[in-house]
Amino acid sequence: MMQQLHRRIALLGLLLGFAQIVFAQNIRSVDVKSASPSDISKAQKAMQEAGLSTQDAANLARQRGATEQQIRDFENRLRETNGAGGYDTARQVTEYETENISDLKKSERKAGFETSNRIFGSYLFNNRNLTFEPSVNVQTPKNYEIGIGDQIIINIWGNSQNNYQLPVNPNGQVLIPDVGPVFVAGMTFEAAESRIKQRLTSIYADMGGSNPQTFAQINMGKLRSIKVNIVGEVTVPGTYTLPATATVFNALYLSGGPNPIGSFRNIKVIRNNKIVKTIDIYKFLVDANPSDNVLLENEDILLVPPAEKMVEVTGEFKRTGFFELREGEMLNELIRFAGGFTQNTYLNKTQIYRKTQEGLQINDIAFAQLASTPLVNGDQIRNEQILGIFKNRVTIQGAVYRPGEYEWHEGLTLYDLIGKADSLLPEAFQPRGIITRYNPDWTTTTVAFSVGDIINRNSNIVLQREDVVLIKSHLDMAEMRYFTVGGEVLHPGQFPYSEATTLADAIFLAGGFTEAADSTQIEVARRLSSGESAQLSDTLVHIYTFDLSRDLQLNQKNAAFALKPFDRVSVRRAPGFRENATVYITGEVKYAGAYALSNKNQQIADLISLAGGITPQGFVEGAALTRISSELGEERVAVNLAQILKNSSSSSNLYLRDGDRLHIPEFMQTVKVSGSVQNPFSVTWQKGQNLKYYINNSGGYRSDALKRKVYVKYANGTTATVRSFIGKVYPEVRPGSEIIVPQKPPKEPADAGRWLSIASVLSSLTVAIAAIVR
Repeated sequence: MMQQLHRRIALLGLLLGFAQIVFAQNIRSVDVKSASPSDISKAQKAMQEAGLSTQDAANLARQRGATEQQIRDFENRLRETNGAGGYDTARQVTEYETENISDLKKSERKAGFETSNRIFGSYLFNNRNLTFEPSVNVQTPKNYEIGIGDQIIINIWGNSQNNYQLPVNPNGQVLIPDVGPVFVAGMTFEAAESRIKQRLTSIYADMGGSNPQTFAQINMGKLRSIKVNIVGEVTVPGTYTLPATATVFNALYLSGGPNPIGSFRNIKVIRNNKIVKTIDIYKFLVDANPSDNVLLENEDILLVPPAEKMVEVTGEFKRTGFFELREGEMLNELIRFAGGFTQNTYLNKTQIYRKTQEGLQINDIAFAQLASTPLVNGDQIRNEQILGIFKNRVTIQGAVYRPGEYEWHEGLTLYDLIGKADSLLPEAFQPRGIITRYNPDWTTTTVAFSVGDIINRNSNIVLQREDVVLIKSHLDMAEMRYFTVGGEVLHPGQFPYSEATTLADAIFLAGGFTEAADSTQIEVARRLSSGESAQLSDTLVHIYTFDLSRDLQLNQKNAAFALKPFDRVSVRRAPGFRENATVYITGEVKYAGAYALSNKNQQIADLISLAGGITPQGFVEGAALTRISSELGEERVAVNLAQILKNSSSSSNLYLRDGDRLHIPEFMQTVKVSGSVQNPFSVTWQKGQNLKYYINNSGGYRSDALKRKVYVKYANGTTATVRSFIGKVYPEVRPGSEIIVPQKPPKEPADAGRWLSIASVLSSLTVAIAAIVR
């Protein structure tokens, strides 16, 4: 910790060395962040060569007008260059140091405290949002005591004009030109102002009288610095150079405040070997009373002794942590420091855990005893939350208008509780309800009652605390009733059943018939009755068939057939209904486009006839049919269009289906060669040339070609393979064909074990055959 302290002292000195280097400039205009590394090095060297003490350097910094921001920026630059300088025991403390005070405090863990942050008031001196940094930019108070080193500014205007900036010399005087020395040291600013004006009238005669013509204004310029020694239990003790307007809180803030064992309530200001003030920071923390924040004087000593009585507060208090107590303060004062109880506090018992020589001791303190209960050092104060157990609650659930929790009192009856809940819902199940009641050992007992008897006042039950009453709806006591409508209706699905729902009602709820519906074939499937289900039978359901008119008139026959719960209504599709079917023909025909199918028996030849026939450029052998089916999706069907055109009764003349697409391409003049050949590409078709010709024109087979599996894919999608019959027979190659040469599958690595197994089997087989032959 001392090494860190020495380093920060040196950093300030180096900043002052930097200020000397740029003395020709206005130091406030210096941008430390943009200074070059060489400038920073020069600043370090200048400080070392100057041999300035820290106190002298501090005075120089103030005279030059360096700002605290410049100091912080310079420290950051020094960290980058890892520079360090000498140090002195006297210190000029600035804001940049306070940023590191919390780091120093982290290393201090004393007297059993877990962390200083739990001590009430510690945040006052390490909170970045709350600062007591000394400020020199404040109006000089009238009671400010002038001392040696202060600067007094005199401005004269009117018939005469003059300006003076006069320091208070070591004799306590200011030397006013043409007036002489005026002793002001030790006087308040208000008294010194009056004396100076009185002396000025000796050379400015028209400054006095009832009608002055010359005027003077007295102001304080740069204020002197004071040295304050901060000792005892503070985070960073030492000698601090502060502005003359600094207060006790300023000094404590710069030193990091009391450390984990330091007192917040017994801080002494020692002046001329006498205690002139005892500071209690709790006045400011608890009551916002700043009266103890007094001005400091040169050579003052701040003594922070150890705290004599520290107690810990835990539990249901608004503030928790460690608090310091003074002699005579009772438990109620501690609770006031802790902000009081929370809204969840159980007030009848506050506990004190006390360490004694014999061991731990617990004291239970009633609320009325708080003001008369003293505490000792090391006590721990605890309290607990109010229990979440109701003293006067009953609950009603289910089929009442306002279920929930209600107030219980002696003599409350079940009839009364139902009345508090605004009575039963119409669907309440009245034969039975249940009360769940707690026994003394917190097990439960069920008490059944007749809801109808309670409502009719034929009986009643006196309720006990925490009883839970359950009244069910008769809808909850039965399977949910519904019926189903399916088939050719606009909105098939499941619908809630209502009494007197008819067949026509069901069709209406399902949106009515579709155009494809056969309203003469409506089927209703009904479950077996409970009596029928009790007997073994092969019958599964009862089937009823009805004929309804499509307009669902009320007076039509069968419309009033009453449905029962769980009936299934099915509307059949009309057998002759067909959606509009369309087929398409594209490519080399006279009238390509979409054509409607007029009957089921239309075939490919009929479609070509409707399209005006094939053009002279049409390549019949390349014709292909694309068909979409729900089973296979989109598929390509190879058709022999030449055979269809030659003989319309051929089996190749397929019947058309909705969505079929027939394409007749232009005549093709090439043959494509792909796969394991040296140069896969398309070759011009030559009449009479076989498959080998085209492979040779593609550079021949590659070494990985699977020659025995070569095949030809024709333009219409059909294929032909190489056959072996007393030599190889190659398939015919037609225009638009594609010759495909497959690749040999990769060889599996040799398996020595597998071959050994085969050899062993063969050896055994040979031995067996030899034995048979003998």
